[in-house]
Amino acid sequence: MTNKDNINNKNNNIDSNNKNKNSKLNKFIVFEGIDGSGKSTQAKMLADRINAILDYEPTNSEVGKLIRKGLSEGCFEKETLALLFAGDRVEHCKELAKKLEKNHIVCDRYVYSSIVYQNTQGIDIEYIYNINRYARVPDIVVLLDLNPELSMLRVNDRTGNNEIFEKIEFQKIIREKYLQIFEDEKNKNKKSMFKPPIYIKIDANKSILELHNEIYDLIKQHI
Repeated sequence: MTNKDNINNKNNNIDSNNKNKNSKLNKFIVFEGIDGSGKSTQAKMLADRINAILDYEPTNSEVGKLIRKGLSEGCFEKETLALLFAGDRVEHCKELAKKLEKNHIVCDRYVYSSIVYQNTQGIDIEYIYNINRYARVPDIVVLLDLNPELSMLRVNDRTGNNEIFEKIEFQKIIREKYLQIFEDEKNKNKKSMFKPPIYIKIDANKSILELHNEIYDLIKQHI
């Protein structure tokens, strides 16, 4: 059995042993998608509407600050950044356990971003799963799917520039990788003896309010 097959089983074992009554009721909801898909806006809107805690990755920890420095200045090798992301996530998951005792959590990006972006950069996918094996399994994963041309129009309208990670051709690759990983995870979890995440893919080519209402209607069925 590969590390990829083991990750959900190991972490759900940990969750079942450690969750208290409140944290079992509260949900860990993750938003993923390419740049410009609206995930940050929609994560905040959902968190506000369901009175959840809004989280994000990389975090604002010291490790998270190193990651941002590496991304902006290009001062780390891709393998180093992968390890930093995994380390930041370990610390993040400790905080998640505490926060889930109080409320739902909505997170802007999570381990799926690492899998998609790092594998696209040439890092072996089994290695990525292995270094992230302690990542908490979310309850719900929302993938906002959008045509990269439309997403880049949004990004350029917002920022006025077109950074390396926001070029259309790159985002096309990222989108395909997200769709592939999303389907792989869903199919894998059908065979799991543990409760897998609920995976929701939504067409994000809608107005902000229309998209928010669709997300809310789907999420409220599970919380």
